[in-house]
Amino acid sequence: MDWLPRIQTYTFELEETKKLNVEVGNMTTLILELPKDLLGLLQKRASERGQELQEAALRILQKELAPEAKSEREHVAEVLQAAGLIRPVSEGLRQIADPTITHEEVEAAFAEAGGKPLSEIIIEQRRERHERILS
Repeated sequence: MDWLPRIQTYTFELEETKKLNVEVGNMTTLILELPKDLLGLLQKRASERGQELQEAALRILQKELAPEAKSEREHVAEVLQAAGLIRPVSEGLRQIADPTITHEEVEAAFAEAGGKPLSEIIIEQRRERHERILS
């Protein structure tokens, strides 16, 4: 994922216990001495998920140590809101909206209503305005 810090350096020392030296973005270097069986589990997890060993370790630490951290969805919504591209649903709209209705039910209601899709109406209006400007 792009929001994860990028790994800059890493080293392994093959001894009785494995040492993992990881330097991440502007973070501090961390050296872990892992028993062989734990390193094996970490390598297996990383392999199963198609991750580098360091990324797998970082994700495990983030999940364990920061359970209150925001989900990727929350993070994206926050960034979009800060950029002014989205805003929270108003209280008035929240009161009239039916949160139990499904996407399929909405599509069915629009299909029953007939008429042109909104996108076609917008395209026609833009075309008409463009033609008025040119004439």
